[in-house]
Amino acid sequence: MNRVAQARAIMAAGPAPLPLLLVPGTACDARLFAPMLDLLGSPLVTIIDLGDEHSAPALAARILREAPERFALLGFSLGGIVALEMVAQAPGRIARLALIDTTPRPDPAANAPLRRAAVQRARAQGMDGYIADSWSRLVSPDNLGNAELEAVITAMARDAGADRLASQSEVAIHRADSRPRLNAIKVPTLILAGAHEQVCPLDAHQELADGIAGARLFTIPGAGHFAPLENPAAVARHIRHWLDWTDITQAIVADDQGAIMSDNPTNPKAKGGSAVSVENVLQVERRDYPELAPTNRPRSQSLDGFDDIYTDIVDYIIRCTHKIWDERDIGLIYTHYTHNCVLYGTTGTIYNREDVVRDTIQRLVSFPERRGMGTQVIWNGNDQDGFYTSHLVTGSGRHTQYGHLGQPTGRPFVSRTIADCMIHRNKIYREWVVADQMAIIKQLGLDPNHFAMRTARQKFDAGLTSLDIGENRRFLGQTPPAEKADTSLAHNDVEARTIEMLHEVFTKRMFGRIAQDYAPNAQYHGPLMKELYGVAAIVHQHLGLIGSLPDASYEIQHVASNPCDEGGTKVAVRWIMEGHHLGYGILSELGDPTGKRVQVMGMSHYHWKDGKIVDEWNVYDELSLLVQVRLGQLAETA
Repeated sequence: MNRVAQARAIMAAGPAPLPLLLVPGTACDARLFAPMLDLLGSPLVTIIDLGDEHSAPALAARILREAPERFALLGFSLGGIVALEMVAQAPGRIARLALIDTTPRPDPAANAPLRRAAVQRARAQGMDGYIADSWSRLVSPDNLGNAELEAVITAMARDAGADRLASQSEVAIHRADSRPRLNAIKVPTLILAGAHEQVCPLDAHQELADGIAGARLFTIPGAGHFAPLENPAAVARHIRHWLDWTDITQAIVADDQGAIMSDNPTNPKAKGGSAVSVENVLQVERRDYPELAPTNRPRSQSLDGFDDIYTDIVDYIIRCTHKIWDERDIGLIYTHYTHNCVLYGTTGTIYNREDVVRDTIQRLVSFPERRGMGTQVIWNGNDQDGFYTSHLVTGSGRHTQYGHLGQPTGRPFVSRTIADCMIHRNKIYREWVVADQMAIIKQLGLDPNHFAMRTARQKFDAGLTSLDIGENRRFLGQTPPAEKADTSLAHNDVEARTIEMLHEVFTKRMFGRIAQDYAPNAQYHGPLMKELYGVAAIVHQHLGLIGSLPDASYEIQHVASNPCDEGGTKVAVRWIMEGHHLGYGILSELGDPTGKRVQVMGMSHYHWKDGKIVDEWNVYDELSLLVQVRLGQLAETA
């Protein structure tokens, strides 16, 4: 049986459990990984004893002799250096690679005497002194006083002893420059670095990520060099996703060298997708529409079941939205939505495809010049499990025809909309749309109260009322809000941090958290096309929303994120607030408090860069709140 046939047989049989080898760092042992493994729960784990070899090639060769035929490999610090040597010696045996707090660079010549002098001090003073001397560089500032953490690291060093430290120092001194061979690594690769890493510089981790095709780099908050011990929950979450990025069986190409090609995705949440050698999903921000919806670009992402015209999921959502709304090919809805699709809007829900077609036509009747510019798309998923996209659109046009807003005013408008879609095999089967209708109403010079009452009357006459169901479960009885956020929706650390920030602000009402997580010059792109700058303005906007609904609960329904071409990460959050109009705030059109129950469906996009939010796009519809209050008043009068 040739290599291709063997690979196909393996794929047909399904993936077998993949052993995971963990290689610790200098003067470390299994205790380094214990907290992470408690959270990971992987049964097929082997922790390597670094032994007493004096070179990385010799150490790598010994580990390979003892290792399973095929395995996943994780190396920490010196273990990462050894892991790179193992990949160089036996690339076909390593199915995936994780590198934590390590470097591909050779040791500077000036380091050799410093390392050997440290070994001599350790022989004379003991390993406790060795750790104490370097403690300020080993952990994050937050952990400098963590006696329990220091005790664990010191105990590992003490048990390793000065002789083993000496041999491991020689491995570090004589290590190869791995940078020229990084481009030969063709397996799913995860790179983690403590946010406060001082031993192996962060730019060295970036070199790893830049050199290995498809590699993903994440920083671990609250951690220095010992990320697996300083923040084991974050490390375990990344390792769990890394082990599940794609099917572990690799497609094998029968060339002269029998090279192993990887279907490694650039998005760690894109597990299980069909094989594409290199996935390169375009981003919206820096590209003109012809680049996002090209005519000659080869497919760069697995899109099984999608029309051939689409090259990746961003192309899909940008192109089909443009064709339906701008080119007026409304009939594409029949091939791009399921017959039983559900579309959730801020003033109602649509439950079938034909009504989506009808609603689209009616909106375009009033605005025949409307154009919607794709501003950004944040996504996750794959073609087998389905995709989720969060699409920010900046729409503009003029009100030139009679339609759902009445007599034409001739005035122009600009507004924001975010549409979240669930997509499978070319069809949207669920969609949430938050359009800032109040921005349009005000720019056209219309009376929001008149329009809200007209909409409310139509709903009331159709038998709809707003019912107050009482407690919204923000807290139970006399208890305070939950102390900790539920981060189970998060796929990575930046998503978890976003959820934690929103919990602090909107559930616990700790508005000071904004100053902690936002850059001083952060920009807020809000409802009514507000463009505000700085922490004080952002605090005021969020305080104003809570002020109008002081008893409101806040629940996150979905979160997704993508690395950004501009640097950092963009995060999309879909959320719901439920409460009563009991106070004054930014919703001035509601006037004095009415006590009516309202629900706010909102969507927000955040741009995290260098540990801070530098931009927030926040979309909810004040007109929807006004309609709900007026509907409640009609029901009360009746």
